[in-house]
Amino acid sequence: MTGPVVDDDLVQGAVKWLLTQSDVTAVVGTFDETASPWLFQHQLWARVEGSQSTAAVLSRAGGWSGANEHNTMRFPRLSLEVYADPLRDTGNNVTDPGESWRRIEAAWSAFDTVLHRPAAESVMWGTVRTLGCLRLGEPNIYSVPDGDGMLRCQCFYGVVTG
Repeated sequence: MTGPVVDDDLVQGAVKWLLTQSDVTAVVGTFDETASPWLFQHQLWARVEGSQSTAAVLSRAGGWSGANEHNTMRFPRLSLEVYADPLRDTGNNVTDPGESWRRIEAAWSAFDTVLHRPAAESVMWGTVRTLGCLRLGEPNIYSVPDGDGMLRCQCFYGVVTG
C-alpha cells in the first residue's frame, strides 16, 4: 500500500466517537493552546503529572472471542486507560489523595456509560460499525510508579464489529 489509509481503525473510530460525547470530554483535561481534549490513541501524549487533571488513552488489546465461522463479525478487545493527577498545593505536594481516587472513578464512569452497550445496538465509531461493546471486567486502579501520587485506571471492553 502506497497511499494513506482513509478508513478508521477501531481505536481512531472510538476516539472520534468519544470526542462527540460531551460527558466524556468534560472529564479530561485540554491543551491550553487548542482546547483539544486529552483523549489519545495508543499512547499518552500529554504530561499529566503535575497538571492536576485527567487524561485517557484508547488502544487495541488483542481479541476477546474466537473467529466467527458464519459471517464477517470480529471481536477486538479495546483498552481504556484513565490517568488522574491529584490536587496539589503551591509546593507541588498532594493535598487530598482521596479526591484523585474519586475523580478517576468518576472519569472512568463517564467513559463506561457510553462504551458499555449490552443492548448490542449498531453505533458507528467513525467509519467502524460496532454492533456492541461490553465491559469485560471491573476497572483496575492503582498508583503510577514514580508518578508522585498520580493514578492509572485500566479497563477492557469487548467490541463486536461487522
